[in-house]
Amino acid sequence: MDRRTISLKPEVYGRLSFFKAREGTRRKRPLDWDEFFGVLLDRERRKREILSWAYAALIFIAITFILLWPVYFYSPALIPLVWAIGLVIAAVTVYFLTPFVLRKVKLLEGAAEVHRWLAELAAKAGLKKTPKIKIFDTPEVNALAYCTVSGGVICLTRGLLDAYREGTLSSAEFKAILAHEIGHLKHQDLMKFNLALAWVGVFEFFGTEVMRVGIAMGDAAEGDEGWWGIMLMLAAWFALLLGSALSAIAKLASALSFHLSRRQELEADELGGELTHPEAMAAALEKIDQLNARLVAEELEKLPFPDRWQLQPRNRSWVERLWDTHPPTPSRVGRQRALAEFLGHPPE
Repeated sequence: MDRRTISLKPEVYGRLSFFKAREGTRRKRPLDWDEFFGVLLDRERRKREILSWAYAALIFIAITFILLWPVYFYSPALIPLVWAIGLVIAAVTVYFLTPFVLRKVKLLEGAAEVHRWLAELAAKAGLKKTPKIKIFDTPEVNALAYCTVSGGVICLTRGLLDAYREGTLSSAEFKAILAHEIGHLKHQDLMKFNLALAWVGVFEFFGTEVMRVGIAMGDAAEGDEGWWGIMLMLAAWFALLLGSALSAIAKLASALSFHLSRRQELEADELGGELTHPEAMAAALEKIDQLNARLVAEELEKLPFPDRWQLQPRNRSWVERLWDTHPPTPSRVGRQRALAEFLGHPPE
């Protein structure tokens, strides 16, 4: 066990000793220093998780207020029902729809060291059950985490696994990626994000369907110059305007949910850095960006007139970035490198 001496001022040591004694009194048994600091860390993690859920709940309330403000003003008794419906939509999306869409993705066979690392990281993060690992057959270098009623799942792309097996990704970087996805499971990020998106999805669905009806009515009105054709065309224009308004309001409100998503990515990065090392997390983020950029370049070379294609990311305005799911990679890397600098020891 790695034990190091920490120099403390007498007054600081005295205060810590008092708090340790107080905690031991509450538990009716003496605590050693490892147990005491473990209690403090667990308490800090619980506090941060409560704040994280509160933040997600505030985002959800803000979005429902934007989309369903008449309920808040004219039928406040229905507000709990609105919240309950959003929670049900989120739970169904997370635990049933997402696993259903990814049901054909196969479990990763072999790769004993990957399964071992995942089990170790999951235990270190305090997960009650080790997630399953699936492999998605795509050359993209990426990973995602999702939930099922039986536990969490981490889905790795074939490109990511190949990059590790070929030595392009180091074991420390690969473990940092696993730890990042464990962070999403630990924080229940998928549930929080889908809760924020619940009513946005409802408005987008109805907006699309109303516009589809409007287009159908417009097609039916063509060629009919009588009063029925005029009425049908007016109804078509009304449906198109209503559907466009619903979709536009949903789009604007969704910016809040994507803000939540970017915050979740930073929190998952932080836990990934805690479980492995911030430098490994930073290097992994950089490597993923580089490998995916190279992949885009290789795919472009296969196309006629590759210099004319617009597949590569262009400079985006701050408005467009409001709907990004992830913060800019340089920002994420910078945060991890700052942690690594203060942590002061290299990754194992």
